[in-house]
Amino acid sequence: MAVSIVVRQPGLLTTIQDQGRMDYLSSALSRGGAQDHAQLEMANLLVGNLESAAGLEITALGPTLLVEQAVCLACCGAPVQATVTMASGRKQSLPMHRPVVIEAGSTVRWSGFIRGFRAWVAFAGGIEAPVILGSRSSHLAAELGPPRLAARDRLLLGPGAASQTSRILASLRSSGAPGDEVVSPSWSIANRMLEEWPVMRIPVLPGRHWGYLPVAQQELLMQREWRVDSRSNRQGLALDGEALGTAGLPSILSEPVRFGSIQLPPGGKPFVLMAEHQTTGGYPRVLEVAGAARPLLAQAGPDARLRFVMTTIEDARHMAARRRRDAMRWRDAIRMGLGAI
Repeated sequence: MAVSIVVRQPGLLTTIQDQGRMDYLSSALSRGGAQDHAQLEMANLLVGNLESAAGLEITALGPTLLVEQAVCLACCGAPVQATVTMASGRKQSLPMHRPVVIEAGSTVRWSGFIRGFRAWVAFAGGIEAPVILGSRSSHLAAELGPPRLAARDRLLLGPGAASQTSRILASLRSSGAPGDEVVSPSWSIANRMLEEWPVMRIPVLPGRHWGYLPVAQQELLMQREWRVDSRSNRQGLALDGEALGTAGLPSILSEPVRFGSIQLPPGGKPFVLMAEHQTTGGYPRVLEVAGAARPLLAQAGPDARLRFVMTTIEDARHMAARRRRDAMRWRDAIRMGLGAI
């Protein structure tokens, strides 16, 4: 029997995401997928999935889901308030960054974030959705893939969901994990993604057109604290603050851009490109966010403020190496915690 989940309330913006669509930039389609690929990967590994499995990306205010059969799930990302209401009526907080087995008939509700803006939820078996161009993810800007969640939607999990959940439950029981209606281990994966909040320092490198900006405007761009505007979305972060002078900037031809490119439109307020960015742009690219710092951008909601900090290629490489080492550590920790499932 297929395992299914009913959407009672969809939340503000909840979408089905995986690792995105690679190799389509030349066809004017950005990768998309989860805004923080590592957090979704972690959630997938915690429930025994391949890292490429589809899960949910929760933004700002999460959904309410009815679990019709027992499921194993994991929620990773920014700390979010989440509650499980069992069929018996008993309530319990949903722990993060660990596998959690929930009995049939339970309702899970994600509400507001304690800090940050996004989290990712994986279910054992992964979410079934049509594979389009090699991905199950929703690309809202391109109107590709499944739409955002709506009330009364039904999410179907992969054919191995029930047996996978049973194996994880047996593994947790054998290791002495507490709980009856909700079973989870006492351990969790450490998460240091939001050491600064709500003001986040974002390491950046000079962009291709940095030198076109007068020195005085360069200094102002780096010194100012930029507030994330509510007009922001999965395509980019619109930043608000005192506008920079752009009168001297030359007109440029449209050219390739990337996740983390910081453009300076004529209005003088920076725009940071996100996972569903356009593939080319004609505004000057004054800064580029260091690749290892892009996950911070996923947590930049309307309450967040950004300070750009100039770094070097060498330091950016060190940051990337640290992220790879951290990823190896939590992958090993998950394998040790779950054993062979």
